[in-house]
Amino acid sequence: MRVLLLSDINGEQWAQDLSMLDETEKYGWLWLDVTDPTQCEVEQLGQRFGLHPLTVEDIVDDATSQDKMERIGGYALVMYRTTTDMTAETAFSIVVGSGWILSFHTSAAQMHVGRVLDRLQEHSNELLGSSFVVYALIDEITDWLTMTMTQIEHDVVQIDNAVMTQVPEEHTGMLQHMGLLRRRIVGIQRLQLGKPDVVRRVARVLGSNDELGHHFRDVCDHLAALGSLCTQCEVVLSRAHSNFMAQMSLKMNQTTHGLGMFSNRWLVLLGLMLPLQLVAMAFGQNVYVPWMYSDQPLRFDTIAPWLGIMGCILLAFAVGLGFAWYRNYLSR
Repeated sequence: MRVLLLSDINGEQWAQDLSMLDETEKYGWLWLDVTDPTQCEVEQLGQRFGLHPLTVEDIVDDATSQDKMERIGGYALVMYRTTTDMTAETAFSIVVGSGWILSFHTSAAQMHVGRVLDRLQEHSNELLGSSFVVYALIDEITDWLTMTMTQIEHDVVQIDNAVMTQVPEEHTGMLQHMGLLRRRIVGIQRLQLGKPDVVRRVARVLGSNDELGHHFRDVCDHLAALGSLCTQCEVVLSRAHSNFMAQMSLKMNQTTHGLGMFSNRWLVLLGLMLPLQLVAMAFGQNVYVPWMYSDQPLRFDTIAPWLGIMGCILLAFAVGLGFAWYRNYLSR
């Protein structure tokens, strides 16, 4: 566990445990950020700040968390999911009370805290409070999702251009790349769905002044643009997928046509050689064949072996034709 305590008196403090909580009464407002907390540590903080057991359960159970904003007693719980590596989702839990903020997340989402600290240092001359910290966290996560979606858009445009300009032989791994991008787009869409309602509810509860309300409305505009970007990328990716499959189908048709032409040429060649094969088979046997000697008359006893061989060949041919006709008759 790693703990950040940011207050209006002592500024930024880092620790590895919760021992710094013993002196929180002297602060005007404070932000306590906990990275990778255990269930016991969350319960301890819940007792210290008077959190409802269901709130503790929502914070601990990251797998089933959804974007939401709940007002419970004297505090508000904000669940605002983010993404870590383009595909994995993780919850960022924020509890806002009177003069204090608690935030819980995994180490993969620690980058958001660092950027928010940089933003707070930029506004160090202004009068900051818990509402501004909540806005900064929500805006940072929204900007991160927008940046992630912008990277996905760049990849989608590259795939669309590659499908239209490259030959099919150069499309190695194209379908796998399309599937990965589509999964990322669906993940961003799933993260974006409930966020506008959450931001509007947070703005109603915490937007105590016009300036902060304007900031929250700006976040809603970014979320709307994010949803539009997801839809646009999905349309472009679907078109690229259709074009890719059309090119593959055309390539398969060309290959099939080439094989058909090759087979037809060999069939013509075999058709030309078949009469020669029949003549060689009929008159090239190792027995006496008719007209083998032009000065000798044909006699049955001399051509009987040849007649027997030819009769067997014709009989086998007739049996094959009859069997084929019988199978065709049964299949009707």
